[in-house]
Amino acid sequence: MKKKTIAFLLLGSVIVVGGIIKYRSSTSGGDDAAIWVQASTVKQATLPVEVNTIGTLTARSVEITPEVAGHVEKILFTDGSSVKQNDPLIQLDDAVYQAKYSSAKAKLAYSENNFKRMTLLGKQGAIAKQAIDQAESDLKEKKADADESAVMVNKMQLSAPFDGMVGKRKVNRGDYVTVGQSVVTLTDTQHLHIEYNVSEKFLPLLKQGQTVNITTAAYPDKIFSGKLAFISPTINIDNRSVSLYAEVPNEKNELASGMFVNVTQSLGTAEHALMIPARSLVPILDGQQVYKIVEGKAYAVTVTIGVRLKDEVQVLQGLSEKDVVITDGQMKVKNSMPVKIKT
Repeated sequence: MKKKTIAFLLLGSVIVVGGIIKYRSSTSGGDDAAIWVQASTVKQATLPVEVNTIGTLTARSVEITPEVAGHVEKILFTDGSSVKQNDPLIQLDDAVYQAKYSSAKAKLAYSENNFKRMTLLGKQGAIAKQAIDQAESDLKEKKADADESAVMVNKMQLSAPFDGMVGKRKVNRGDYVTVGQSVVTLTDTQHLHIEYNVSEKFLPLLKQGQTVNITTAAYPDKIFSGKLAFISPTINIDNRSVSLYAEVPNEKNELASGMFVNVTQSLGTAEHALMIPARSLVPILDGQQVYKIVEGKAYAVTVTIGVRLKDEVQVLQGLSEKDVVITDGQMKVKNSMPVKIKT
């Protein structure tokens, strides 16, 4: 009986003490119930404006073709080698044209001497002016014939029209090639283009010379830069986009035509952009929110975000400059809950 009495007395004591503690807690100041958090002020900054898209690398490329039919006498390049502008690539059999050229030069030399002789005799009054004019006309005709023969001889040698890299040869020595037949492909590998599209809404911000950065899976940790060189004067009606290409130097031949690349197009800067630490964002079902501190209490605010940087994010809607937002500790906070800022 005594044990039951003692047990009831202990239980009563616990209830009384708990009530006192609860009463004191409820009557104590609001600061004791506040959650400690870290916070940051919304600041203005100048922000680079960029658009991200995908593109394809292309290169200037031509098919080397003969203008005159003939047999391949010499192949003067190695498959896959680099060549300079005007380097000879293919020599066709030019024996016939060389003979014609030699004949034309001989006739030209004779005509030049004859014209000089006629001119001298004319000054002496020994011949009529008509004979001099005929000699001059013959000289011009022979010079034209010699020039034509020289052109034909030159056409029998196929040369590189620009610096680049040749592909695999398509003919062998002794083959007979026809006019327009491709003998090898020459590609300018050191001056590439990135072809890509951006939405028509960016058209007012596009300017030739803007910086374009690209990355590719082949070099995941490297950024290649170029300059915007072409802006299409028309809009693609299928997807309402603007076609562009940028020029990218490729002196080390690290990139190759046909590569799929990620493109970041610089469009200038945005003044007075509102920025907050990225860690202040709290994901919700329909977007993002932050906790803004007003008079010692935290209030959930839905925000619209813009450009993301490494540690910061742009706020387009929901906050104003100098607003204070929670950066750490927001997971313990509920709407309208009192908070204290750690200093």
